[in-house]
This record gives sequence, C-alpha cells and structure tokens, in this order.
Amino acid sequence: MVLLLVVFGLLVWTIADVLLLVFAGILVGVFLRGLSDGVSALTGLSGTVSFGIVLATLAAVLVVGGVLLGNEMATQLDQLGPSLHLAWEKLLNGVYRYEWGRILFSERNLSALLPEDGSWPTLLGGAFSMTIGAIGGWLIAVFIGLYGAAAPAVYRHGLLLLVPAHARSRAREVLDTVTTTMRWWLIGTFARMAVVGLSVTVGLWLLDIQLALALGLIAFVLDFVPYLGPILAALPALLVALATGPSDAFYVLLLFLAVQAAENYVVTPLIDQYSVHLPPALTISAQVLLGALLGALGVVFATPLTAIALVLVRMLYVEEDAETSAGTQEPTLSSLPPQETGPPGS
Repeated sequence: MVLLLVVFGLLVWTIADVLLLVFAGILVGVFLRGLSDGVSALTGLSGTVSFGIVLATLAAVLVVGGVLLGNEMATQLDQLGPSLHLAWEKLLNGVYRYEWGRILFSERNLSALLPEDGSWPTLLGGAFSMTIGAIGGWLIAVFIGLYGAAAPAVYRHGLLLLVPAHARSRAREVLDTVTTTMRWWLIGTFARMAVVGLSVTVGLWLLDIQLALALGLIAFVLDFVPYLGPILAALPALLVALATGPSDAFYVLLLFLAVQAAENYVVTPLIDQYSVHLPPALTISAQVLLGALLGALGVVFATPLTAIALVLVRMLYVEEDAETSAGTQEPTLSSLPPQETGPPGS
C-alpha cells in the first residue's frame, strides 16, 4: 500500500499541470452551469435553453466590450511597457545618487528587468507557460468547461459509477456540496475582483494617472490570487506614478491601501456571509506549499483547492467519524427510555 501511494503521488506530481488545467475547466463549467441554473430558476426555461441564453449573453458582452473598450485597452497596454521602463529608469537614477545605492546595485543590469520594447508581456506570460502553452492551456480549460456545463448529468453519473453502490448516496451528497462550494467561491471571488478592479480604475482616473484602465484591468485579474495578487498589482501602478512625481506615487500607494482595507474589512466579510470563508493562515500556507510544488498554477488555484479539501475532510472524516462514534457509544442512564411508574396495565 505504501508503494502504491508513493507511485500514485509521483504520477499526480508529474502530470500536475494537466490536472490543474482540468480543474480550471471544471471551475469554468461550474460557473457556466450556475448561471444557467439561475436563468432556469427565474424564467422556468429548460437547462439547454438557459445554457444557450447564457452563452449568447456572454458572447454579446465580450463583443460589445471589445468594441467599446478594445482599442483604448490595446493602446494603453502597448504604452504600459515603455511607461514602466521609463519609471524604472527614473527610480534607478534616483537610487544611484546615493552611495548606498551605488554599492547595492553596482554591476547589476537592473534595467533588463523591465525592457523598453513590447517583450515585457512575454516575460510575464512565461511564468504560466508550463507543459502546455498558456493560451492553448486556457483554451483547453474553456472547452472542458463548455462541454461539462452543457451536459453535467453525464459526467456526474459517470463519476458516481466509480463509487461502490452502497456508498453512492453519500458520494452524491459530497459531490453536491463540493459543487455548491466551488460555485459560491467563484461568486465571491468575482465579486471581490470586480470591486477591486473598478475601484482602482476610478481612483487612478480621479488622480489623473496615465493608463488607468490598463492598470485597473491588471488589478482585477491579479486579485484572483489573494494576498499576493494585490501586491503585484500595485507595483506597475506605483512605477507609472513615479514617472510623474513622488507625490503621485504616494497618493497611488494610499489608494491601493484604501482599496485593500475596504476589501479586507468591508467587502470580504459581507461576501463571506454567503460565500466560502477560509482562514487566512490556511490560505497562505496552501499557496506557499502548492506554489513550491506546482509553480504559478499552484498559487492561482490554491484557494479553491483548499476550500474543496476542507469540505472533503469535514464530510468524509469528521462527520463520518462522529457518526461512527455515535453508533458504537454505550447507552447511558440519560439515553435510556423513561421507565413506566404506573401500575401494570394502566
């Protein structure tokens, strides 16, 4: 058994990137199916018709958003690379004025970290190109999600057939709970991402910071990774603000601190009342562990995997153990039925 577990663990670790892409596809399917079920509940239409309405609506939103914001977004993303390079050069020139800066950064070509040309998106995207190209991998995840959301009963029934017949009822409960957990986690996560992205975009626009729309999009996307993502999102905004002056960078820093404070102390507690609440220490530990084992994708999907693991532990270990203990417990005086005290036959 130990040998089989070791071999199975090595196999999972070897194909971990592929398994994470499959998990991403499952999340996409859960998201689409949740929208379809919501449309069905509101309109009374069948699941197939509701799924078609959801796909048509999402396609329309993408087309309209691309027409209205596509050109502006593409222009700002093209300007973001040179702007970051200029801000980085200005920061280094300021540091080199001091003796400690010349000693600390001597003989180090730090300008290469942010190239002036358009190759910087390639450097960022390289972190996500594991065994499969990033674009191709995400397309695979999208198609897995589409097929899974189109006919969820087929895959659900096939998965339950792998479980022994006497345990299928419990397995069905666990599967339903895991699906509900993923659905509510997605809802809460996208709600937080939307609040952060919109707040950063509006705040940078009010501060008259260049490339506010592109920087807001970066904040929206990176907020998918809790704790680490907001820090990474603030760096390019601070660099762009530094190109205009230290006071602008200070105000941008205050903006990101205010957005994160509102997210952590107002938005997140409100969402956690209806979504999935995870202890912060457990989430950070899972990110560090999965990041060390699986790389960037492990960090991205550490939170939903942790939420699912908690559900499995609770339903398959804690509750089962409690039921077993209750079934084998010796009867006590308090658990015995009350004795009749009246005369016989009364």
